[in-house]
Amino acid sequence: MAMADNRQRDMPLPDDRLPPKGKALAYPEAVQLVNPIEPEIKGEVDDKYQYSCDNKDNKVHGWICMDPAVGFWLITPSDEFRSGGPLKQNLTSHVGPTTLAVFLSAHYSGEDLVPKFNAGEAWKKVFGPVFIYLNSSYDGGDPLKLWEDAKLQMLVEAQSWPYSFPESEDFPKWDERGNVSGRLLVRERYINDDYISAKGAYVGLAPPGDVGSWQRECKNYQFWAKADDDGYFSITNIRAGDYNVYAWVPGFIGDYKYDVVMNITEGCDIDLGDLVCEPPRDGPTLWEIGIPDRTAAEFYVPDPNPKYINKLYVNHPDKFRQYGLWERYAELYPDKDLIYTIGVSDYTKDWFFAQVTRKKDDNTFQGTTWQIKFQLDKVNKTSSYKLRVALASATLSELQVRVNNPKGPRPLFSSGLIGRDNSIARHGIHGLYWLYSVDIPGTQFVEGENTIFLSQTRGNGPFQAIMYDYIRLEAPPSSTFNKTRVMQISKPKENMMMDFTNHFLFFMLQVFVVLGGDTKPGVRLDIQDKHVIMDNGIVQVNLSNPEGIVTGIQYNGIDNLLEVLNEEYDRGYWDIVWDEGGENRTQKGAKGKGRFDRMEATNLTVIVENEEQVELSFTRTWNASFQGKLPPLNIDKRFIMLRGSSGFYTYAIYDHLKEWPAFDLDNTRIAFKPRKDKFHYMAIADNRQRFMPLPDDRLPPRGQVLAYPEAVRLVEPVEPEFKGEVDDKYEYSCESRYNRVHGWMNIDPLNSTGFWLITPSYEFRSAGPLKQYLTSHVGPTTLSVFHSTHYSGVDLIMKFGPNEPWKKVYGPIFIYLNSLSNGFSPIKLWEDAKQQMVNEVESWPYTFPASKDFLSSEERGKVQGRLLVRDRYVSDAFIPVSGAYVGLAAIGDVGSWQRECKGYQFWTITDDKGYFSIINVRPGDYNLYSWVTGYIGDYQFDKVINVTSGCEINVHEIVYEPPRDGPTLWEIGIPDRSAAEFYVPDPNPLYINRLYVNHTDRFRQYGLWERYADLYPNKDLVYTVGVSDYRKDWFFAQVNRKKDNGTYQGTSWQINFNLDSVNTNGSYTLRVALATVHSAELQIRINKLEADPPLFSSGVIGKENTIARHGIHGLYWLYSIDVHGTLLVQGNNTIFLTQTMNHSPFIGIMYDYIRLEHKS
Repeated sequence: MAMADNRQRDMPLPDDRLPPKGKALAYPEAVQLVNPIEPEIKGEVDDKYQYSCDNKDNKVHGWICMDPAVGFWLITPSDEFRSGGPLKQNLTSHVGPTTLAVFLSAHYSGEDLVPKFNAGEAWKKVFGPVFIYLNSSYDGGDPLKLWEDAKLQMLVEAQSWPYSFPESEDFPKWDERGNVSGRLLVRERYINDDYISAKGAYVGLAPPGDVGSWQRECKNYQFWAKADDDGYFSITNIRAGDYNVYAWVPGFIGDYKYDVVMNITEGCDIDLGDLVCEPPRDGPTLWEIGIPDRTAAEFYVPDPNPKYINKLYVNHPDKFRQYGLWERYAELYPDKDLIYTIGVSDYTKDWFFAQVTRKKDDNTFQGTTWQIKFQLDKVNKTSSYKLRVALASATLSELQVRVNNPKGPRPLFSSGLIGRDNSIARHGIHGLYWLYSVDIPGTQFVEGENTIFLSQTRGNGPFQAIMYDYIRLEAPPSSTFNKTRVMQISKPKENMMMDFTNHFLFFMLQVFVVLGGDTKPGVRLDIQDKHVIMDNGIVQVNLSNPEGIVTGIQYNGIDNLLEVLNEEYDRGYWDIVWDEGGENRTQKGAKGKGRFDRMEATNLTVIVENEEQVELSFTRTWNASFQGKLPPLNIDKRFIMLRGSSGFYTYAIYDHLKEWPAFDLDNTRIAFKPRKDKFHYMAIADNRQRFMPLPDDRLPPRGQVLAYPEAVRLVEPVEPEFKGEVDDKYEYSCESRYNRVHGWMNIDPLNSTGFWLITPSYEFRSAGPLKQYLTSHVGPTTLSVFHSTHYSGVDLIMKFGPNEPWKKVYGPIFIYLNSLSNGFSPIKLWEDAKQQMVNEVESWPYTFPASKDFLSSEERGKVQGRLLVRDRYVSDAFIPVSGAYVGLAAIGDVGSWQRECKGYQFWTITDDKGYFSIINVRPGDYNLYSWVTGYIGDYQFDKVINVTSGCEINVHEIVYEPPRDGPTLWEIGIPDRSAAEFYVPDPNPLYINRLYVNHTDRFRQYGLWERYADLYPNKDLVYTVGVSDYRKDWFFAQVNRKKDNGTYQGTSWQINFNLDSVNTNGSYTLRVALATVHSAELQIRINKLEADPPLFSSGVIGKENTIARHGIHGLYWLYSIDVHGTLLVQGNNTIFLTQTMNHSPFIGIMYDYIRLEHKS
């Protein structure tokens, strides 16, 4: 059975559920398999509710017969006829085998979703159509590919909705329906006065009702869409009728309803413009628990009792689907109920996912009372506080709230008896959403420790419970909190992915980030003989005059955040690595890395000076006397400080005139070196942050250099917890698309400080979204790298001819500083920095840079369209693809964007329907490029796109037809331009970085190339199609084998496969996609390892050095090899993949994907 990529398994037989093979548990649907026919499932629990699914995700599910390989699938192309909206959960497939399309049910909602018809009430509704899809595999391939095909067919059906062929007049066609579009913004006035794009919001049309009534609406139709990154939404194919517009925004509490009834008529196209959601809020946040996302998934979900497991959900994101988790509460809290302390507890570990009843010794049940303890330094006795309690689900429960007196005869608040969701018994993590706002008079609080008691009083059974979504205490309304916010926030989930807007409120809540009061001082400029100082009362920046080196940053009572032990020129600086061009070019490799220049300027000009803004220009003009000494560039480094800003901006303009000599540009960046005595904690992502070693730890005898200078084993570090670890700056590299904010924290119990580098756009970085750059590393050092050859090699050296003019603006970037005090968790500095990054991205392109070379939004253009994919041997349909990258880059060949580094690039990703919008594009001529995860190759639009100021270009529907000559015989891997899906071994225990132990980026450990010989000591890798599993049996990199004498030898891998028949008069195509290559030659032979010459040789390719630099991809390479049928035999065949170069351990190939096609 399969219902999602990570929810599929071999299922028990229905006979296994019957006595004596099965034993019913607490209710008939849950059965323990005591003696099933298949022994491997013995002891498991089977329950149909474990396979429920939200409407929004319930598009295709069904069953596979393995032999013969046949699939039986139920596809639901639209949710419009289902009840309860996108979050309503319904049954799918389960043991029987049974496959259901549920249109209306009371599951996870109770009687609220039972439609009740009055006498005389007319009603008509069309349920469906749904599609029962059957598929099969005749070539002996993997039967699980039937699931992949079914998912593709689902996209075809969704694209075809509403169908054109149903004959009933009650099913309206597309031209009998209407469309509604608009943009949803969010304004949270105690956090930010700005209107923020509601990224990922759900926006829908449902019958007129109260706010949030859509989740209980079950008689009529609903139409929903998801807002894109900028908050835009488009709801299409709406049946005629009257509706309200509803929305909810992940990251914010409550529901939104547009205050005008929408009348949809045939063919209408209504644009609502900008809608603004203002979530419930009376005052600034004092503390919060959880994430406002309408589920309890972020809270602690225990492991199940080993007696009652479903193996599918072991170590699964949906671990809440295990049976019997309600019983674990009493085991974890045998004597006392849960106590949660703000600022100390962590809701991911210390807040049980459901407030359930406690089973007593006499087998009766009693309600439970949870406590939230928190400190208040001051209490406003004359005002009221507000407690917001959002519930993700409730079942026959009563929530009572008391403050500081658990025995009070009357609770401050009672919900009364609510809910019949039964989510606990049915293994859900949410049901219906409830939001309560409880007024708490200030007289109820005391200065010092306070306690809020949450009692669930009903105790008639084990399934009575409340699941919380989110709890927040707000201070009384006060204008003094508008700009200075003092808050305590519970610890966030440490491994939370960086979905900033979906968790917007959680991330936005500032943590004593002092941005000044309502009256902010103006910006002051002080020009001295050797220095120039910008000061806005929050931050003071000292720059050398006229060199333009940042020598000091004063903030939060610290005289200088930069390393005072360094020379002034080695604290904060722009730099460039360059070389002469033509005959004077240095031979790259070995130590030939070009020439380093700190870009010291020779002239200072004040561009803007007023109380709102100061902009300084530090320039250096090139002339012929500098030839061979300095890069032939005019350089203009700019620094900007704004009133009220907790940081400063910098950007630079590089200009190479036509008449100037040739030169190469290898690398350019800006570097900051914070103080090593203060900044010890580094963060570059939610799951990539840690305390870091000192730079002294890298020097002998404390550190031992390993295979290259950047990698050092910490033998005797100052801090003993680092002993034995490996430190290497490349372990902290990051793809451009994710490299938006990183930096350091000075953790002080009384006054912590954050130093962050924010890059609001990567339009000026080289080589597109997948290019990897250094970020922060031991020093402490923080970099914004604009161009480098890392993970790409010589292909990314910018080579300028002698008559080649060039100008480019790098930046602006933002150096952001924040602070907190009173012992609050310093990790909140990272949360705040992420939100500041969101603010900067929203503000791009900035309005304040004074250079005419930095273009405003009005001077830029927009390109939009829709991307479809047609893979003709999979489906004749044109499939819209979600999550495809679409971008504009300089005119070139297919895929040339990944090596393009002189111009600008502008990228976006497609939405669920394949639509894309590339905004704020600088004028110029571009090609439009794309690549799509799940498909090989690259797309290039066949026309040059000329972008002009203010233009809006629509390329409409464009179709990518990936390389394909025939049906797939077999495949290895996933076409996603990385080797991450293959087997990455554990590191040698001598060479670990503890951050990456059991981490999703485990490939970042040092020395993994040496593990190949450990795993394959005598023979090379052999992979058998249909037997081997590429996740376990395909090593992530084809590296060399180290011999006993210290030399290296190339390796030959084998792919064994069986062909039932061979067309000896025809031909086949072998597709080999590489994720990265370094100084390697790939030779391919078929059935004869000794064949000379080989069927194919790549020649020596690649200088990406990804293996040594702990990457999982570099540049993408795709080869298509013709294989004549005479090379293959009926029965067993072998393809030999030989990497021949053998002079280094870092030579190697990472494969992305391999496929054999039968040409037809």
